[in-house]
Amino acid sequence: MSMYTRTQVLTVIMVITMSVLLVSPSQGRKHEATIDVSGGRGYVMMGTSMLDIDELNTSLSNAGYSELSDNFFTLGGGGHAIINRIIIGGEGHGLMADETTTGNYTVSLTGGYGLVNVGYLIFSRGGFHLYPLLGIGGGAIDLKIHEREAPSFDEILDDPKRGSELSTGGFLLNVSIGADHLFILGGDEEGEGGLVLGLRAGYTFTPIKGDWNMYDMDVGGGPDIGITGPYFHLMLGGGGVSLE
Repeated sequence: MSMYTRTQVLTVIMVITMSVLLVSPSQGRKHEATIDVSGGRGYVMMGTSMLDIDELNTSLSNAGYSELSDNFFTLGGGGHAIINRIIIGGEGHGLMADETTTGNYTVSLTGGYGLVNVGYLIFSRGGFHLYPLLGIGGGAIDLKIHEREAPSFDEILDDPKRGSELSTGGFLLNVSIGADHLFILGGDEEGEGGLVLGLRAGYTFTPIKGDWNMYDMDVGGGPDIGITGPYFHLMLGGGGVSLE
């Protein structure tokens, strides 16, 4: 399945899932455009991330393989609480890219990472929030090289060395700016809740990189890469604001 087809399918699944989960309260009152500073929001996130994999592509090219795209489709989720304008939250993402083929082999690069975020609400009006975030966490990248044609069971027994999976990880830092809007669907005297739509843009970098390994064995001499590069995410979810 190509990256574009996969993106379309996941978008439909996301919309359906959030439509089922977000149920508007039967009783509510008109939302006033107040400056709210307490509440919480949770969301599904999808978008694109561009990673610095130049060293890896050089190694692949030197070995006769096709180079990989540095543009990754990302899918994940997160949430945050707001306490007196201080933001505390977390998020996790999976990185998916298209495969390349060289002869009878396919090469693919995937990964994932998780972050704990802290930030500050610098602007809030009528459900709209604008905030910078600083995140710390960790992530991993997996490189897979496999034969394209599926062998029989007996062929695997005769020659089990038909593919390799290598991985590397590291410590992550993240800086970003987020903007989202809470569309009120209902509430009561204590608070209001509804649908959240937003955008998140930032940059992740890996100051401390781990070694490559294969099946728990260290692999020396690998390219120096990490989850480093800019990203852009769309956000869809739900949230609420305290009126107390």
